[in-house]
Amino acid sequence: MSINISNKADRGSMLHSIDEKSANASAQGLQRNSVGIMGIVFFVIAAAAPLTVVVALFPVIIGSGNGIGIAGAFLTVALILLLFSFGYVAMSRHITNAGAFYAYITKGLGRPVGLGAASLAIFSYNAIQLGLYGGIGYYLNELLSKSAGIHLPWWIYSFASMAACLWLGLRRLHAGAVVLAILLTLETAVILVLDIGILMSNNTPAVSTFSFEPFSLNATFSGAIGVAMMFAHASFIGFEGTAIYGEEARNPKRTVPIATYVAVIFMGVFYSVTAWLLINAMGVEHAVEIGKQQSGELIFYVSNQVLGGYASQVFQVLVITSLFAAIVTFHNNVARYLFALGRQGLISKALALTHPVQRSPHIACYVQTVMVAVVVAFFAIMQLSPYETLFTWFTGVGAAGIIMTQTLASIAIFVFFRRNKVDNRPWHTFVAPLLSVAGLLPLLYVALTSFDVLLGVQGVLDYIFKAMMLGSFAIGVIGAWYLKVFEPKKYKHLESSLGDQMA
Repeated sequence: MSINISNKADRGSMLHSIDEKSANASAQGLQRNSVGIMGIVFFVIAAAAPLTVVVALFPVIIGSGNGIGIAGAFLTVALILLLFSFGYVAMSRHITNAGAFYAYITKGLGRPVGLGAASLAIFSYNAIQLGLYGGIGYYLNELLSKSAGIHLPWWIYSFASMAACLWLGLRRLHAGAVVLAILLTLETAVILVLDIGILMSNNTPAVSTFSFEPFSLNATFSGAIGVAMMFAHASFIGFEGTAIYGEEARNPKRTVPIATYVAVIFMGVFYSVTAWLLINAMGVEHAVEIGKQQSGELIFYVSNQVLGGYASQVFQVLVITSLFAAIVTFHNNVARYLFALGRQGLISKALALTHPVQRSPHIACYVQTVMVAVVVAFFAIMQLSPYETLFTWFTGVGAAGIIMTQTLASIAIFVFFRRNKVDNRPWHTFVAPLLSVAGLLPLLYVALTSFDVLLGVQGVLDYIFKAMMLGSFAIGVIGAWYLKVFEPKKYKHLESSLGDQMA
């Protein structure tokens, strides 16, 4: 079929119509009032992937971190992040923006640092999602090859997960929240079953003899405490995403704060109690030795002792659903950052378009998917290990990037409330933000100086990944200075357009 538009007026009319449709689509924005407190909680806890944390990170902290002090490490990190949350939610009462970190840091520390933080956040969330695609490809391949004799390349599973994630990302936010609610309930339930099994099993010590030493200061701050704290912090990554969904939340001034507190407290209690039970199940005197011996099989070893062999198969299946739930959340996070930057005209304005029916940032969802697909394809072509390289490298560098972003956000929140007397609560706007900076700075230092542990890389690769992380921040800063020099009007508009987007 051929269509010939010969009349200039007709062509102009058609172009005007297209522009008008694009403007209308953009003006629609994200779907308002589409998710409540628990919906946001499901998104942010799913990002942390609790079951994956228990299976993959607990053994590392016990064997290479602070040993039996793992329970205290989780409790300490939870307290630091709770301090961070007080200032974070105080800021959310004044700025409701899908850019979250970007908006907050810009308001507190200025446009160059804000754009640097936005670039760093996009890189970090993308990196974590890339790692999760490697993890899900690896675990699905292991499960299906052993249980069903199906032998397919790992990347097929990764791309299938990518397609499913994109499909959910294009739907209304509520649809994703429902799926995550189901998956998160399943993975939480299986950990609770393990916890109850430890308490009731004849193969573990009597509950009355359980030791509280894992919570003691001596145990918590023993061994490689920096490694323990770093991996414990990584187990909470995603909770800060509560503010990202502010524009789509019902009553965000109330919803975002409650969801943030619920997520941090739930994960802090959940991780620390589970870790305490595991240490006691193995015996305080033997836990570290068993942890080193069993390594990645530690949770399966304990579950076999208290629940029986069938439990390991359930764990293996639910680790996969846990990874997928986290993938969906990080996909949504990046898409909304791209949407926020597109809305300001900092990158293609097409990214600010929303689906006329689903009201999702559909262009940003497609772009985000292409970004990760290219890297996954590269690792597949190069025949690199999905677990030892893609999963380990990118989740590690992404975690370090989020620690840096949270640290900048804490400083920005403290500065913002010193300059703007919009909130006079000393705890929320002065004490808590200052304490969170004091708590996060040591974590940032350990992360930047321990890439060999966090990523398992040394030499040139160590420098490459640090350059990638710090370079992503530098790109945003340089971009801001470019706008200041060559597009001063757009630069001036940056901060003024970061107000409450709910208006």
